[in-house]
Amino acid sequence: MNKTVKNILKNFTYTLFSNLISLLISVILLLFVPKFIGVRDYGYWQLYLFFGTYLGILHFGWADGIYLRYGGIQYNKIDKKLFHSQFYMFVLLQLIVSMGVFTYSFYIKDVGEAYIAKMLAIGLVLLNVRSLILYILQDTARIKDYSVITISDRVIYASSLIIFLMIGYRSFEVLIFSDLLGKIISLVYSLYLIKDIVIQPISTFFFSFREMFENMSVGIKLLFANFASLLILGVVRYGIQHFWGIEIFGKISLTLSVSNLLMTFITAVGLVLFPFLRRMSRDRLNNIYLDIRHLLMVGMFIALFIYYPINYLLPLWLPKYKDALIYISVLFPMCIYDGKFELLINTFMKTLRMERSLLLVNVASVLFSIVMTLGNIVLFKNLDIMMFSIIVILFFRSTVAELILAKQLKIKVINEIIFETILVVAFIISSVSFQFPISFLIYMMLFMMYVLIKWKKIKSGINYLKNIREID
Repeated sequence: MNKTVKNILKNFTYTLFSNLISLLISVILLLFVPKFIGVRDYGYWQLYLFFGTYLGILHFGWADGIYLRYGGIQYNKIDKKLFHSQFYMFVLLQLIVSMGVFTYSFYIKDVGEAYIAKMLAIGLVLLNVRSLILYILQDTARIKDYSVITISDRVIYASSLIIFLMIGYRSFEVLIFSDLLGKIISLVYSLYLIKDIVIQPISTFFFSFREMFENMSVGIKLLFANFASLLILGVVRYGIQHFWGIEIFGKISLTLSVSNLLMTFITAVGLVLFPFLRRMSRDRLNNIYLDIRHLLMVGMFIALFIYYPINYLLPLWLPKYKDALIYISVLFPMCIYDGKFELLINTFMKTLRMERSLLLVNVASVLFSIVMTLGNIVLFKNLDIMMFSIIVILFFRSTVAELILAKQLKIKVINEIIFETILVVAFIISSVSFQFPISFLIYMMLFMMYVLIKWKKIKSGINYLKNIREID
């Protein structure tokens, strides 16, 4: 087995382990947090998480630019003096932004939302500085260190939270404190991992504004693309919070969290792929795209079978959320379109430096999301339609982006998309229309037909990955 394959397998093992741990923690918290705290407190907690996902835009593309410009570089070849200066300039910017958010919190009338804003002001420094370090580790293929940081964050968060719940503290403030505690400790450890960058003589520091603006100019497209990506569902979720209230928002957020569990694992695989794809010659990317695609889609369609036990057990465990959990059958296929976009399309577009196309696709999807959300609120104000719109929006983004990428790679994927759409629609209709085991048998039969039709391509993908050679 050659060196490249060993590195890929080693990094994949680290990523798999860390994300299985993260997935396990997410499942445990998903089961127990809403069980032991009130619906309103859970709603505020979900609001904190919701706005927390947007904190990454407050470095204005700086970290994204470093991620894109230095992807594939070896750690020992990094200009430590340059990165030292960039690091402390980055920290200074985050402190200034944090002070602005903290000041704004005093103008918020709702006490719970004001508290959330203050905690987000603290969290943005912790999160964005750590994100910069994680990007550096990811760029240099230090996936083991990357994995340890992410695991430590979640383990500390979950452990402290469970302790608080056991001794009787059951409010959203405790949830936020536990989250920040995990971020603080994992940040300290991440600083230790790049101590040769962080700790330098004072004389080493210089204001490298040219480097800063170059990173920002490169990263801003990816930043806006990521921001637009967050807004796609963010628009729908904000519409729910604004027009249906914090309790319904919390319940729907729980359902989205259940449907999105698989993304914890799927997204992380892209972390392993990116630095290796950046080292690969351009003419080999089309073949590896198709082979990874065949295996990924089969894996995700297999993952849909998890829906059936979840759909039966979760309403029994969380009866307070039963009215929202009925939407799981509609939202569970999110992993098909979101997973394909994040792991394949997003990763390959960044590798091919198609940030502009990525941005345009996400902006178009945001506009589509706004139109569907406002149209529903103005004409119907129907929660069922709002939930169905989520899967439609994600399908739109995934399909448009893949067709653009396929044109760049000079490959054809339209037949694959049609097959997959039929299977997703069949899953949703059978799950909504029939009870278990009828819905299970219908999906099982259609899935087996899909595998038989695609078997040659799936086998080809397996053989290709077995015979992969040294990356250029």
